[in-house]
Amino acid sequence: MEYLIYRNNPVNQFVQIELSFDCESNTTYSLQLPSWRPGRYEITNYAQKIRAFQVNHGTETIHWQKETKDLWTFKSVQAGRYRISYEFHAAQMDAGGSWSDDEQLYINFINCCFAVKDFENAPVKVQLNLPEGFEVATALPKKGKHLYQATDYQHLVDSPLMASASLKHYSYQVKRSNFHLWFQGEIHFDVPQLIRQFEAFTEKQVDAFGEFPAEDYHFLYQLLPYKHYHGVEHQFSTVITFGPADSLKEKSEMDEFFGVSCHELYHFWNVCRIRPKPLLPYDFSKEVYFDTGIVAEGVTTYMGDLFLLKSGYFSLSTFLDNMQKQLAREFGSFGWQNQAISASSWDLWLDGYKAGIPERKVSIYNRGALISTILDLMLLDQGSSLHQVMKIMWERFGKPQKGYTMQDFTQVIAACYGNDQVIQQFFEKYVQENHDIFPLLCEQMESVNISIKTIPHTQVLAANWGIQALSDGTISKVHPDSPAYKLLMQGDKIITINHQSFSPALPLENEPLQLEIDRFGRKLTPALEASTTNYYLEYLLIAGESNPKRKRWVK
Repeated sequence: MEYLIYRNNPVNQFVQIELSFDCESNTTYSLQLPSWRPGRYEITNYAQKIRAFQVNHGTETIHWQKETKDLWTFKSVQAGRYRISYEFHAAQMDAGGSWSDDEQLYINFINCCFAVKDFENAPVKVQLNLPEGFEVATALPKKGKHLYQATDYQHLVDSPLMASASLKHYSYQVKRSNFHLWFQGEIHFDVPQLIRQFEAFTEKQVDAFGEFPAEDYHFLYQLLPYKHYHGVEHQFSTVITFGPADSLKEKSEMDEFFGVSCHELYHFWNVCRIRPKPLLPYDFSKEVYFDTGIVAEGVTTYMGDLFLLKSGYFSLSTFLDNMQKQLAREFGSFGWQNQAISASSWDLWLDGYKAGIPERKVSIYNRGALISTILDLMLLDQGSSLHQVMKIMWERFGKPQKGYTMQDFTQVIAACYGNDQVIQQFFEKYVQENHDIFPLLCEQMESVNISIKTIPHTQVLAANWGIQALSDGTISKVHPDSPAYKLLMQGDKIITINHQSFSPALPLENEPLQLEIDRFGRKLTPALEASTTNYYLEYLLIAGESNPKRKRWVK
């Protein structure tokens, strides 16, 4: 099988694609376009970006038909080479999309390449017709000038590609593996310093798993002139989109950049190889449900930050600042009261990547990271760690390419902890059910001499009356325990408070409130009594003197 990819007009963003392969006579062939991609468990319907589809055998046009929204079929007339040609609209600039313009061609093959039934395990060649001077960044093995070959279809669609005349390439080596850094866009940071810091967290991760089973790994970066933040994992690479590029002059933005980079590298083991059983192998034609999002993304989110601490890039203060944000996200909403994290994992296909209805679900990333923190600290008390758990998961499931279940993960933790009953009860309460993790998190953080303190929300309206509003007065949240919950709606816009125009900085005391609101075109004037109740809180992590357990934790 061979793909030819070229562009007649880069700026109209249509990419011309030709797929050719040998067919037997009088045989029906099925071409399945993916409806989702690895790392994003929602139906995306890439078929909507395809036009001008046709099938040819020599000069003869072959009849074809669609069986579903993303499944095409045709019947060969005689044996020979058949060509499927079509155009794909590459106009989605994020870590999972594809993009074409006058400066570059960026392709995630999962967006636009067909799986041909009974040919899924066949090698796939990709020939690119590119302008002179273009360089290519991809993990696909190179076979000639702009010619690449994947071992099979899954290898192809797990190997994104960037091509440009302005690509910048750097590299470093850890334990005989080569790590490539490819940048498209402006660089506003010290590259040698970044490489030293990347080497440090890479070495820590490789040491934790005991090996890095790849000769080469590629970080593909799109440094954009506008605000953006996204990363997607692949078997031998990652794509990260970040912007604005010039914001990376600031330490706070570079912290975010390092955070997503360290997170995606950890996925090399966890998800790309240590994979939930339903995802092995991938079936991109339909939803594939799994309840282990806490492992796939929760553990990875926790480990991404922890390895930046262990490698010396994060100070303890920065690490705890990030954790404070996780606490605010987790306990500043009440989705955890309505759905367990295992159920939220299952429902990723439903609304996992959008806000959804109020207080319905939890984030497998955020709550998963906090539960992972608790588990790691519990395991440290028993002479083990979550690193040890994940190394066993690697040896038992990742290396032999054997999918795992929640029961498998639970059993590994129980064996490392040394008490099946304690771990089974933990998973029942905090993973399968939706018990409050805050008391246990406080207890475990105290064991490393770090206290979690709560203070009233800095916005008095949120703290005393349970109303969170955007800068223009639009109400984004109302605390379910506050009197305002029965008077105000999400989406109401506060015009005045006590006859003063709304402002987030409006000084409020312990006083009754007379509001004027716009409720989707209607003017209302609800009143609220004076209040000093603390509804919405903020969280502070205060580190005392280090102790032996903390030293083991951050080592």
